[in-house]
Amino acid sequence: MPADLSAADSEEVVAAVRAMEAANRNLETAEGREAGASLQCGPEDIMVVSPPKCGTTWLCQIVHMLRSGGDMSFEEINLVIPCIEMAYDYGMRDMTVQDGWRPRVYKTHFWHLHCPKGAGRYLFITRDPLDAGPSFYHFLQGWIFDEGALSMQDFLTHFWLRRGEPASLLDNASHWHTMASWYPHRNEPNVLWLHYEDLQQDLPAAVKLIAGFLGLGADDPELQALTVERSSIGYMKQFPEKYNEHMQKLARNEACGRPKEAGLHIGKVRSGKSNRHELSPELRVAIQEKWEEVMLPVTGYKTYDEMRHGINSELGRPWAQSK
Repeated sequence: MPADLSAADSEEVVAAVRAMEAANRNLETAEGREAGASLQCGPEDIMVVSPPKCGTTWLCQIVHMLRSGGDMSFEEINLVIPCIEMAYDYGMRDMTVQDGWRPRVYKTHFWHLHCPKGAGRYLFITRDPLDAGPSFYHFLQGWIFDEGALSMQDFLTHFWLRRGEPASLLDNASHWHTMASWYPHRNEPNVLWLHYEDLQQDLPAAVKLIAGFLGLGADDPELQALTVERSSIGYMKQFPEKYNEHMQKLARNEACGRPKEAGLHIGKVRSGKSNRHELSPELRVAIQEKWEEVMLPVTGYKTYDEMRHGINSELGRPWAQSK
């Protein structure tokens, strides 16, 4: 969705937002997104789904550790768990290969309408927008736009908060519209709804839940313990090149008008801590207003914390209650 820029914004901000939008728009092609949306999934396949910066890579690591017995020989996580709307554009024309690992696992940021149906299991993970927004800003800064070119205020106001319901397959749904689209499916037997904060609060319990849902290591406490160890933030940070999307960056940066090696220094595994302290009072209000516009009518919950508590109660997860 176009940024809502006004005469009050400086020429520098307007130019930076427009440049960032253009770069982001060229990150994926129509052919690539169509290839992802038309993926033919089978009953043995697993799909990891989330809005951006909600623990997608973390959850992919957990799933790959469970299916591979803790194997860390992969070059980059997106080569063994391809992002379906991006893989075509970084040269992975056959997303089923996955270095031979089975079951096949895919990931996507598609909202429910655009997500391929037919997979045997769907893992949906989301995160408090107060934390996902700042994380998205830090992830794209230095890659899609230059360091310091946009403030967090400008990025979130003119880009992230302006996303809405997709007008076509080429558009990404907002954080809130993605959640809202998956919410009605949270109780379906082949869907496991998770919260980033649940993994933070009790990773061993989350791994056990995921293993049971997928039927991967459900009765293997040693594999679950190894998965917990190798899915910790500290462990994953030892291998930044395995989680930095370097294939996509090297393949698409120049098409985005960015230097070929832009963002190679930026990994997807950071501290795992909240950056909401960086949000201005105005942004906090705007984020809450977006919740009330999109999520409240669908869920009846007034806040993310209230929703997380309600869903975890509904699904019988006392270990993951909000505190």
